[in-house]
Amino acid sequence: MIPKHIKLLFCIPFIIIIGYTAYLLTRYDSIPDIIPIHGYGGKNDGFGSKLFLFAPIVLNLIILTFIWMTIRKPDKIKFTFDVKEEDKEKTYDQYQLVLIILAIFVTIIMSPLSFSDVVFK
Repeated sequence: MIPKHIKLLFCIPFIIIIGYTAYLLTRYDSIPDIIPIHGYGGKNDGFGSKLFLFAPIVLNLIILTFIWMTIRKPDKIKFTFDVKEEDKEKTYDQYQLVLIILAIFVTIIMSPLSFSDVVFK
């Protein structure tokens, strides 16, 4: 069974995604139809539809699904070290917490930073 605090912490990435998506939808009409999708240092060398703004959201949801599947079944994880029977719960809890931190980090990186120069003008 997944501890309640793990479930609550796993809601944070979804709150970030919902907030970013809501903001994106409110600004969607003011975004040009063709946006830069590749470039560095102000030099754009790839352009695409503004639908590409939703790609990081979809990719993030896919990554979160895989992380959740791992969190749900920590007993299936093959550790590179021996876990004593009395320490299993604590080890699983710590591993799940690390996965939550990873999920939050991935969500923060993928959501608003992906197209910040287009969306936040």
